[in-house]
Amino acid sequence: MTEVRKIDDKVSEIIITEGEYRVSIYTYGAILHSFSHRDRDIVLGYDDYKDYLTAPGHLSEVVGPFANRIANASFCMDGKIYQLEKNNGENNLHSGSKNFGQKFWKIDSTDDCSVTLSLESPEDGGFPGSHHAIVRYSLTSDGTLKLEYTISSEHKCPVNVTNHAYFNLNGEGDIREHKAMLDASEYLKTDSSLIPIKRESVEGSDYDFRTLRAIGEKHGGDYDNCFIFSGEKKAVVENDDYSLEVTTDLPAVHFYTASSLSSLVPGKGGRMLQPFGGFALETEFFPDFPNHADYPGAYTEAGKPFSTWTQFRLTKK
Repeated sequence: MTEVRKIDDKVSEIIITEGEYRVSIYTYGAILHSFSHRDRDIVLGYDDYKDYLTAPGHLSEVVGPFANRIANASFCMDGKIYQLEKNNGENNLHSGSKNFGQKFWKIDSTDDCSVTLSLESPEDGGFPGSHHAIVRYSLTSDGTLKLEYTISSEHKCPVNVTNHAYFNLNGEGDIREHKAMLDASEYLKTDSSLIPIKRESVEGSDYDFRTLRAIGEKHGGDYDNCFIFSGEKKAVVENDDYSLEVTTDLPAVHFYTASSLSSLVPGKGGRMLQPFGGFALETEFFPDFPNHADYPGAYTEAGKPFSTWTQFRLTKK
């Protein structure tokens, strides 16, 4: 069952219920506001959508056209240098003012188990061309939430779209006791500003999540890295009650354990957002791929839209 609730003249909330599972999505930022089984909501956020407007951390936004970082806020494409906004030190993060996640989307269609949202995003922030973005959220009764994206533009432009939800399988508290498995034999080592330096094996390192282990067991549980899928393109995080499995057609996932998470206003239920209060699994191409010829990536071009999908399956143990 899908219900649309108009909040005000700008924003609606779409609620999809299938069996014991429920999701809600805001048209602002195409935000995944909640993902629940019975009374357990595993997505961090705010009770009032207006609090997302100024919140740090890009909570649950559909981030595009380029998620993650671009070094020196610039890239060369077909012999031309494109200068972007510097909004993360000397770098560009999550597309700056161009970001899809900070715009008002519209509802294209709904059915019993899905909603399709669309966005017209004009040229901005140094990224070439206006963009037409579509995201479809669908939910099944076994707890599978699927996100399908299609991005098009009349100009060639690098594209790296993701959802920036922060999850907590307890619903609150510290996530470092959660256990994680990432099907990744390599990760991207970064410099001090989190720009990739090189691919590196996880073997024998704090970054080896190929078997399920506690997030806080190594490295203080502090991760903000791109992990390169090696097989099934799958990540799993568990606690005593639930398992969240993430699958995708993209080559990597950015695993962030929210060491810098905070909020100026209370989050859901009046609880302030705290460091290590959630984890993000941002499926993606490699950060900064326009500046690395050997990194996989994608480009929109006139008549050639880009499509990708990611799904999250929440299972009660």
